[in-house]
Amino acid sequence: MNIKATNRDVIWSYIGTFFSMISNFILLPVIMLFLTDNEIGLWYIFLSINGLVILFDFGFDPTFARNVAYVWSGAKELKKSGTYYNNSGEPNYHLLKEVIEVCKLLYKRISGLAFICAITFGTAYIMYISKEITGIMHLVAWIIFCISIYLNMYMGYYSALLRGVGAISRINKALVISRMVQLLVASMCLVLGMGLVSVSIGFLVNGLVLRALCKKFFYQYQGIQNGLDSDPHPVDKKVIKKLLGVISYNAFRDGVVALSNYMMTQGSTIIASLFLSLGETGIYSISLQLTTAVATAASAIISAYHPTLQSAFAVKNIDKERLYISKGLVAFYILYFLGTIGVIFVVFPVLHLLKPTFLFSTIVYVGMSIYMFLWQQQSIAASYISNTNDIPYVKSFLYSSVVGVIFAYLLTKYSTLGIWGIILGLGFVQLLYNNWKWLLVVFKRVDLNLFKVIENGLKAWVGKYKF
Repeated sequence: MNIKATNRDVIWSYIGTFFSMISNFILLPVIMLFLTDNEIGLWYIFLSINGLVILFDFGFDPTFARNVAYVWSGAKELKKSGTYYNNSGEPNYHLLKEVIEVCKLLYKRISGLAFICAITFGTAYIMYISKEITGIMHLVAWIIFCISIYLNMYMGYYSALLRGVGAISRINKALVISRMVQLLVASMCLVLGMGLVSVSIGFLVNGLVLRALCKKFFYQYQGIQNGLDSDPHPVDKKVIKKLLGVISYNAFRDGVVALSNYMMTQGSTIIASLFLSLGETGIYSISLQLTTAVATAASAIISAYHPTLQSAFAVKNIDKERLYISKGLVAFYILYFLGTIGVIFVVFPVLHLLKPTFLFSTIVYVGMSIYMFLWQQQSIAASYISNTNDIPYVKSFLYSSVVGVIFAYLLTKYSTLGIWGIILGLGFVQLLYNNWKWLLVVFKRVDLNLFKVIENGLKAWVGKYKF
């Protein structure tokens, strides 16, 4: 079935991303009011560890979404690299059934391994860095957080399946509902004096609601349940094993990229926790959260366009790819700039009023915003390339992230730069190659340059191009 992003998908992408960002901004002042500086720093370390544990997925989430898009667009067979082009446009329900079975088998194993590592090595790390906090409630909060990690990962593949069939509006509806529930539950528990346990419970509830809704929405989408039921052929275990090998080929490459991305963003919080106090780590983590939120919101439309681009690639529609790439990048550039200005002139003053003792640095935030802009742009370019089921940037992402972390470590430990040591150490290495290389690769493949992107994107958004 030909996948095309509708106006509803675009609108819901922004609603979902905007609500996700706003809910974080709403929850942040509540957290700052009811938690100590040390607890705030510890909570963001929880989230950083969650980002690390999610890497146990090791690239299967985007790979599954990409291959489901090919199957939904009519592909009769999946390949390790590229895809078999097909213009029938009819979903291959038997192949879709096989992909779903591979998902279930794989994520059952991954979630168990992730939980074991979190509850053992993660607990030891949390106990080591939380010596300043008395009592055991922070450990109770961590155990609840570990349970949520397991449950979220066990059912996490349903969101990948939804993205694959292009049900972007339904994913974002589930996101909005789950975020509302998280905000309500966490806030109520904080008011009741449950401290750090409150945000862990909210995180758990958010994951459960999101995954349950994604599962429900997937089987309801465009008769998928009926289509799967109509396939009379059973799933062959030998075929499942072979298909797992095909999907794993690029999944492991996606996983290396995910690991590299983690090291260059959320993983930096762990570096901060080793050399800065928990309070300083909290300041750094909040600034990182805000820049990440702006980057995520600015690139929301690009996420909505990925199924369309994957479908266009499967049927060799290069003009469609060119148009949606241009629209996505122009939207990202404009929204990132507006979001950054909004944080500086709106969010920072509000947070300062709520907690005057919590320090914010506009200069540090601007520096981090520049770094995050360049990093997000290269990630967008990489995601465009991955839509073709080819991932040539693995080595450069991995090598740059390792060298970047080493630079950040050395600058933070052996200089007085503090937070700037992390930003400069990570940013300098990426600027040497990745920040510009992969965007040029995208432009070359679809015969674009930055000026054409801006021109085509602006024309599309003002209505001169139909889409």
